Amino acid sequence: MKIGIVCDPDKKATQKLAGEVLVWLKKRQHQVVEIGENDIISVDFDFIINFGGDGLVLQTANRVADYKIPLIRVNFGYVGFLTNIKPEEVYEKLTEILENNNYIIKKRTRISVEVTDIKGKVILEKDALNDIVIERVETRAIACKVLVDGRYNEYRGDGIIFATRTGSTAYAESAGGPTLINDNRFILRVVSPSNREQLPYLIRSDDTVFKLKKAFGQARLAIDGNEVMFLDCHHLVIQKSEKETLFVEIGDMPKLDKKRKIK
Repeated sequence: MKIGIVCDPDKKATQKLAGEVLVWLKKRQHQVVEIGENDIISVDFDFIINFGGDGLVLQTANRVADYKIPLIRVNFGYVGFLTNIKPEEVYEKLTEILENNNYIIKKRTRISVEVTDIKGKVILEKDALNDIVIERVETRAIACKVLVDGRYNEYRGDGIIFATRTGSTAYAESAGGPTLINDNRFILRVVSPSNREQLPYLIRSDDTVFKLKKAFGQARLAIDGNEVMFLDCHHLVIQKSEKETLFVEIGDMPKLDKKRKIK
């Protein structure tokens, strides 16, 4: 198998364990590639092992979203919502995956945003695993008119979070939103709403299209926690992405569920 290794360059512990795992894998005749921050990732990897926290998982997931490469996540973070393997059990779990074929692959829905200028020209197309966020820049609240199910609503506050099921345990949860169980749902969460009568969150199916007509006030767009651009007279369309993130989950699964073939 061809296996990629990504580790947090700022944590010596991740580099140490990643190096040891690399040697362990090569002894078992696997082709192993260390993937740096600026390296190009190709489609021909069977797995990528991620040594780090949730932030690194997000970065890696976004880098490989075009290729449907399953991610094995070893936790070196503080929270670990997106990681499922403890460092001390890495060899046990890798044996289950690579030698005993005891795993399944879970598909995680992603969310996309298209930004157009006042003339309708597309200036940005991106997608995320966790969330798309419109947030205030100054101390004043911002107001956003959002079209959902054919109806415009104006939301006013510190920002708006559009989150996936995966992102429901991230910023959306910290802002008081619910934790989603099903992967076919999205959350619209107003951060610190000015109107307390507004629902704190809105849950919609994954075929929902959110259209943001305009943000009133100084606002910026953030995708999976990274600032992308300042918003002025821009229109945004936010909906389910055509891409997916693949997570490797380990356990005693029925034989039928172990197949990795994804169409």
